[in-house]
Amino acid sequence: MGGRRPYMVRKFYPHMIGEDAILWTRFIEGHPEYFDSVDYDFRVGDGASVPEDFDVEMSRMVTSLSQKRIDVLGWNDEVPTIVEVKGRVGLSTLGQVYGYRVLFMEGFTHIAKPKILVVCERISADDRFVMQSSGVPVVEV
Repeated sequence: MGGRRPYMVRKFYPHMIGEDAILWTRFIEGHPEYFDSVDYDFRVGDGASVPEDFDVEMSRMVTSLSQKRIDVLGWNDEVPTIVEVKGRVGLSTLGQVYGYRVLFMEGFTHIAKPKILVVCERISADDRFVMQSSGVPVVEV
């Protein structure tokens, strides 16, 4: 995770490669004041069950690798926004971001309920309609 970082263009974004990193850079360039700071690769949920006979280090590794990962957790003051970065958005993205929000709220009860944002390059009219109807903003870059 690494903690909060400045919201700015970087050469490398943890957990983002290829097209996603390019899209995120375009988003930052087009919306330079959108967030105060960001967390990358933010883990939520408990991850996979670990057998009792696993040693501590192996248990930690299994948990870390199996937890859900939020691409970007954007911050404005103390209000978080879960950001999913995708080249092409489909209906599965809606379930993904709602799932992340439920897991975030379960694990971080002391933090405000997160907003949701989808950043993408492509989205069909039907998928955009479903996202808008569900209250999930989508920004195409």
